[in-house]
Amino acid sequence: MLPASTLKAPFRITLLVDQQAVSRDLSTENGLSFLLELEERVILFDTGASDAFLSNAQSLGLPLGMVRHVVLSHGHWDHSGGLGAALRLVPEAQVYLHPRALGPKYSQHPGRPVRAIGFPKESWSAVCPLLHHVNWTTAPMSLSPDIGLTGPIPKRHPLERTSGTFFLDSEGRQPDPFEDEQALWIRTSKGLVVVLGCGHAGLVNTLEYVLSLTGESTILAVLGGLHLLNASEERLQFTVEVLKRLGVEALFPCHCSGETEVAYLRTRLGSRVRPLAAGGQCFLDPLST
Repeated sequence: MLPASTLKAPFRITLLVDQQAVSRDLSTENGLSFLLELEERVILFDTGASDAFLSNAQSLGLPLGMVRHVVLSHGHWDHSGGLGAALRLVPEAQVYLHPRALGPKYSQHPGRPVRAIGFPKESWSAVCPLLHHVNWTTAPMSLSPDIGLTGPIPKRHPLERTSGTFFLDSEGRQPDPFEDEQALWIRTSKGLVVVLGCGHAGLVNTLEYVLSLTGESTILAVLGGLHLLNASEERLQFTVEVLKRLGVEALFPCHCSGETEVAYLRTRLGSRVRPLAAGGQCFLDPLST
């Protein structure tokens, strides 16, 4: 068990970019990016597919120039495409990613051609001169006593096996095991807050691993992509059961979660499932009762 949380002030998490936005003034794209303002520590979690996160942050008046940590949840282009824009703005920021995030990745849906979806060349060109700022998350890593990264997430539950549409080769012979997939956790006195990119490793796998890493027993909130699109009813039922068992108080699905699947969760979890679009914010007070 880790010592009691040292976070003393309310903090804010903002979804910078997604397919939907709270205002027409904000850009949308098939990508995801969060800004976490945790007292004096400002973290950019994923960078979307382009520099749209940057213009949205400026429109929202957010302190993007104060970012000192840039975390990539995995190597897909819709989470790493804006890395160059981020590093041009904050070249001294520490970058956190798994080495496999830089490797080739492909997607092949039935009836469609193979598509390259890996780490963009532009992002590689931006990070290459700054490799001395890169932290390779091949294992769990702490950013502070109250903030950590999972590193690779064990896939324990067969129901959450990675979809068969993702591969490491253009021939579709090597399924992507998503060794590079990681989540971020924040420890508060009221429970853990977990931030996901796509959740390719499985929502239940991820939450159970975070609990095992931290020694905590309560999850306050989960934000991000749940990758439940086209999930079987058996998997959805399993997910609901575990979320109830873990006592998750608030679930903020976005990006690749799936509209039909989120509706399913909402009918069974009620107000615990909350809307989130680009420009949406989650305020958490670690000292409130």
